[in-house]
Amino acid sequence: MLQSNTLRDTCYAHAKGDRIKIIPVTKIKALLQGKTPQILVVMAFISFKLLLNGNMGEVNEVDILPFAKQYADPNWIPGDWYLNQPPGYRLLFLTLYGKLTVIWGLFATSLIGRLLCYALVSSELVLLGRKLGLSLPLLLLAVGLFLYVDSDQGVAAHEWLVGGFEPKSVTYGLLLLAVRLMLDGRYCLMALMLGLATSFHALVGGWAFLAVVGWLVLRRKTDFADIRYLGSILLIYLATSGFAVWTVLEQLFTPTPAGSVKPSYVYVFLRSPNHLNPLSWSSNWWLKPLIYLLVLALSVGWLWRQRHSQSFSKQYSARIGLAEFTLMTLVPFILGLVVAPFDSQGSFLQYYPFRLGDIMLPLNTCLLLACALEQTWTGRGRRNLVVCCILLLSLISSVQAVRFQQQLLAVHQFPSQQQGVDSEWKALCTWVRSHTPKNAVVVSPPAEFDNFTWLAERPTIAKFKLVPPTKASVIGWYERLTDLSGDLYPWPIVTNKEDNKSEIENKLTTGYNHLSVAEAENLMMKYRADYFVTRIEHQLDLPIAYRNSVYILYGKIAQRNL
Repeated sequence: MLQSNTLRDTCYAHAKGDRIKIIPVTKIKALLQGKTPQILVVMAFISFKLLLNGNMGEVNEVDILPFAKQYADPNWIPGDWYLNQPPGYRLLFLTLYGKLTVIWGLFATSLIGRLLCYALVSSELVLLGRKLGLSLPLLLLAVGLFLYVDSDQGVAAHEWLVGGFEPKSVTYGLLLLAVRLMLDGRYCLMALMLGLATSFHALVGGWAFLAVVGWLVLRRKTDFADIRYLGSILLIYLATSGFAVWTVLEQLFTPTPAGSVKPSYVYVFLRSPNHLNPLSWSSNWWLKPLIYLLVLALSVGWLWRQRHSQSFSKQYSARIGLAEFTLMTLVPFILGLVVAPFDSQGSFLQYYPFRLGDIMLPLNTCLLLACALEQTWTGRGRRNLVVCCILLLSLISSVQAVRFQQQLLAVHQFPSQQQGVDSEWKALCTWVRSHTPKNAVVVSPPAEFDNFTWLAERPTIAKFKLVPPTKASVIGWYERLTDLSGDLYPWPIVTNKEDNKSEIENKLTTGYNHLSVAEAENLMMKYRADYFVTRIEHQLDLPIAYRNSVYILYGKIAQRNL
């Protein structure tokens, strides 16, 4: 029978079968008691590596945070085509954090948002580590292996768990919480967290939910015999993923715009082949996931051999459960590999089948490897292992602390080289912001200077990095890039070779830098632009509004007759 407490004393309900137990706030405090210092240590370890790494630079913050600011303040850059697109799957993130960009500014929002996400991820890693039976040094070793061994956190598709501040960052924090609840058997709360994760990012949360459903079906006979319980989990998930429902339905049922090119083809093969098209990955891309799978198998095998150990038997079920969940996340990954040679239009690949497995495989392998190492040694051997971990982690942290200090000293120069901004580009953007009308449209290179809009605070035509979220808008984006690059049609053919995306960006830049006077004038007239910015080497017979040693800004065409 349900026992109710006051709202002040009650935090959440823990459902198991047909029984519901109310968990008081005091129990949550007890759960976290003694773990706060560990959470702060893990958070500091992550922050040293990532907190000041390219804020508003070559990360998705240059896309998401200006979009959030425009959503909260439509008068900021009212004439920019991209920033005034529908929010799509970003709606919840923009609603919660858009005002922060207006109040604090983009850089401060990046810092504070990252810290919030790192705190969430660190909390869940510590609690998950306790569930798996990991001591703090071994947990930090696992995190270090995941973050420091390779610059890419993902195994093949360039996915990442922690980094910049964007919807995906919040989603992965909620996903880790859902995984821990799953291993605890708190399935209704797990569904709640998965639903919230999906509301922040439909694809990450959606694939995670399917992986969890597969895990539950696999364990149905051992965890619960009543399959109707899956129905309640589904209802909770659907109710809390409401922000993503409209986006998914719109994507599935909006007619594809008529034309010779499909939005899915543009997105998969031209914009994001590094994430979505295995045929454009490096020829040895399979080596890294194969190594992780081998390490995962060896770790699980060793844990299985030691499953009757008195010290670790209670964590065995959680460890095997995490390994099973990891394999479930690889199902869409493998499906994507099978479909890729036949999906010539990107109809399936556009849904990022590689995303979840790409990050869960290395993360969970590092955690289970740490579990196997800790279980291998006992007594004095374990003490020696802990000492070795502490010495290694201290060395890594010391080296990273020096780099962090250098990054900290460079903060007062923001934006700087970390944002891809040199002094000459900063000077040009400052001049544009100070000497041009607020609604003046500026033509700028399509594959360079993604920071132009937020630095100059003036609208531009399109950027290769800034792809809009709807089908119709993707086609408009493709057409704008084609205009900006001159005679680029047809775009580079999709072939089985490395870094197709870089080739496309290079051709876009080359095409823009070779636009003739007539083409530049036609661009300015078509998009009602007042200015045209390029490098100093790109000489055009147009009025010069501003120039420095690297860049030149051509002014209004009407000035020719002055």
